[in-house]
Amino acid sequence: MSLTDRLDLELRPLLRAGLSTLALCGLVALGNRGGRWLDPALLGYLLATLFACFGVAYRYFSWIERPATRMYFRHTVQTLLSARALKAIPRMALLALDQMFLQRFIEKRSLRRWGAHALLAWGCMLGFAVTIPLVFGWVRFTSEGLNPNRYQAWVFGVPAGAFPLDSAAAFLSFHILDLAAVMVIAGCVLSLIRRKQDEGDTATQRVDLDLLPLVLLIAVSMTGLLLTASEKWLQGRNFATLAFLHELTVILLLLGLPFGKLFHVIQRPAQVGVSIYKAEGEAEGRLACKGCGAPFIRANQRRDLGALWKELDLDGARHGRDIHHLDLCPKCKRRLVARAQGERLQGAFDPFATIPVHAEPIPDPTSMKS
Repeated sequence: MSLTDRLDLELRPLLRAGLSTLALCGLVALGNRGGRWLDPALLGYLLATLFACFGVAYRYFSWIERPATRMYFRHTVQTLLSARALKAIPRMALLALDQMFLQRFIEKRSLRRWGAHALLAWGCMLGFAVTIPLVFGWVRFTSEGLNPNRYQAWVFGVPAGAFPLDSAAAFLSFHILDLAAVMVIAGCVLSLIRRKQDEGDTATQRVDLDLLPLVLLIAVSMTGLLLTASEKWLQGRNFATLAFLHELTVILLLLGLPFGKLFHVIQRPAQVGVSIYKAEGEAEGRLACKGCGAPFIRANQRRDLGALWKELDLDGARHGRDIHHLDLCPKCKRRLVARAQGERLQGAFDPFATIPVHAEPIPDPTSMKS
């Protein structure tokens, strides 16, 4: 038995994740001039980020190996590489704005849920957008020449502007992570309050998947704010201890990123491709149910589902010669179940409905192939 079998790992996603991590290492080395601009104090963050990259890449590649997910992924890639890509880009940009940033799909469930989710999402995205370039050495700040009151910003080793320490740009640059931390804490608190008050969430929530990520996010944000407080108001007292605690909480968060609920942040962009797929199907039109004649399924979805069923060896579900199980709408399928129940109970259960079929009569459900 191979090592991948013992660890229950898939070989192709494992290789792809390894190549992705090596590619990221190359980009890190290229952006910081072969390690010249790496900050030794951030080495722990760097190693944890690379591990998180490997775990996220492995889980993502395993996810798109599933037949249904692979179907959507392949269609999205084909759309981007096709002649209609230029027409699809504006729509994809609007969908990305809606799905990833505005996240209005959560607003439909409740405004309070959307507020908590938006604060969490925007705070985390802002925090990662700032810290990852700093950890990789792609962005750094140095004092400008002999003037200690003026800072020079560097991006990929190239000067990117200077600013005085008493300017608004300096304040924003040095405190943007504090803003992100406040947003994350507010979002976590709102989420915890909602989970406490919602009986459904209280009954189904799990400590490892639902509560622990929130606790880790609060710990990361609080220790980060305490670092700022130690520097600004406590003359640097206990700064080293707080820095160690902050690094520890960030590393724990990064190590858990591929395995917990925070992986949804990585999956969310795929929803853009699903929305494009649905829009193209609506433009192509819907097929009529072969039971009642009502339009119910998109033509592209019916084709892909047929291919998916064959791949999963589920193509035997036919009702007569011309009617596939996928050609019936949910209402007609429920009627078939009701009829089968009535037959099994010998008339004690009356489905009170029949299926008008336009192609050929659907045979007795008890004799149908499953």
